[in-house]
Formats: sequence, structure tokens, C-alpha cells
Amino acid sequence: MVRNAYDYYATPEWCYEKLPIDYSKYKSALEPCAGDYRIATFLEDKGIEFVDTCEIQENRDFFDYSGKVDLIFTNPPYSIALEFIEKALQHADTVIMLLRINFLGAQKRHTFFSNNEPDALYVLSKRPSFTGKGTDSTEYAWYVWQNKEKYINPGIYHIL
Repeated sequence: MVRNAYDYYATPEWCYEKLPIDYSKYKSALEPCAGDYRIATFLEDKGIEFVDTCEIQENRDFFDYSGKVDLIFTNPPYSIALEFIEKALQHADTVIMLLRINFLGAQKRHTFFSNNEPDALYVLSKRPSFTGKGTDSTEYAWYVWQNKEKYINPGIYHIL
């Protein structure tokens, strides 16, 4: 399979539009992989007062980010997803990342997950198409980590 440059795979809107999250709890957010800005626009439309973005293709690298926000919400490049999560946890009280479900199972991430168990998983009941040319052969979920306030109830949920 040919990979897209910068691991760019736009997230279909249905993947996040049905998440039962009370966005009014968050005053600021960061979309560290802005791409075409659809998630950032969604967060603004949900009433988040300040939405910041990073986009590597526009020379705004998330790994150079030094701000603090209430929420980081993104579909990270899978090849460096763990690094994205670790960085995000330093800059936000709530981190929500779209990842393959099998992300839970790698030996190299065992220590990370032993110390940073997700608070919630929102499993997508159907597979998303990131290219418009069929679906990936893997199931996905939104992983949620919360450092302080627990606005999202712990558990495993399913999104249709």
C-alpha cells in the first residue's frame, strides 16, 4: 500500500460528530494535526472559545508546541501516535485520539499503558474510510485520557 505524505488521512466527520461529549466543559482546545481543519472547525462549532492548531505541512509542528489547553483532539499519524499521546498529556487535561483498537496490544507500549490507562474508549462500530476508496482492515476507537476533571465517564462505548 502506498502511504500518504506526512501520514495524512482526513478523518470522516461521522467519526467524531456522534461522540457524546459535553464540549461546553472545555474553553480551549488544540488540534495538533489540523490537515484540512475539519476537526478544528467542528470544535469551534461546538462552542469552544479558543481552538488552536498545528499542521506539519504548514511548518507548525506539534512537537514545538508549548501552550496549555483544556482539550487536545486529533487523529494522529499512526507511525508516531505514542509520541503524540505522550506530548499531548503534557499540554492538556483531556486528550482524545483516534487510534486503531490494536494499538492497545503492542509490547513496546506496555509500559506506557501500564502507567497511562485510557479513561474511556469510544469504539467505532463501522470502519472509517480515510481515503474515500474503501475502508481500512482495522477497527478504530477514540481513546480518552483525563488528567484532572473527569468530564467523560470511564468505560467502553460504541458509536454507530
